[in-house]
Amino acid sequence: MTPEIYDVDGTQQDMEWLRNKYGNVVFLDAGEGRKFTLMRVDETEGPALIKVLVLDEAGQPQQNQPVANRWPDPTLPDLRGSGSQTLWHDRAHVQNTDSNGFTGFGLGAGSYIRDLSIGGPHTLWILSPSLPSDGLAGVGMLGGTNHMGPLFLTFQIADETEPPPPPPPPPPASDVVMEKLEEIMERLEIIHGDLRQLMRHFGAG
Repeated sequence: MTPEIYDVDGTQQDMEWLRNKYGNVVFLDAGEGRKFTLMRVDETEGPALIKVLVLDEAGQPQQNQPVANRWPDPTLPDLRGSGSQTLWHDRAHVQNTDSNGFTGFGLGAGSYIRDLSIGGPHTLWILSPSLPSDGLAGVGMLGGTNHMGPLFLTFQIADETEPPPPPPPPPPASDVVMEKLEEIMERLEIIHGDLRQLMRHFGAG
């Protein structure tokens, strides 16, 4: 399931709109099952800040939850020994959510989208030893704007297990009738054969 996307005016958009405006933004899908699902991406304007909100299954703030923010920097902390279910990159800066489920990452000159075909430099996802996490790559600010970008992400624990396929539809009524007729004819043949045997037994055949 792809996230819901809203522009700065609160109008719902789609991934095509997001990519047309901000370049190579990529939804990273952690697959089916219980996970940190990227539920929503909001376009923001003003503060040079990536905001991340993390919610539990009941929609309540997920406090003290580590959030990863990766950009190209070989000096970022190495996460390969963290035991996290999902590592979209080996290195990232990590911050924990506050009591309201929020954390924010300040942005600088290196956070602008230089090339739409490449997208922004940031990738964000949730770190957890027990649950995998969706992510969003290609995040950044658009040059020539007041720090506009897809900079407010909402994650929520959810189970995206695919429901079982529906049962096949019942056969058409005509098929049912034909099956019944064939069954009746078979039984009549058996009865007819038994009658012939009785007639021979009594000398009538």
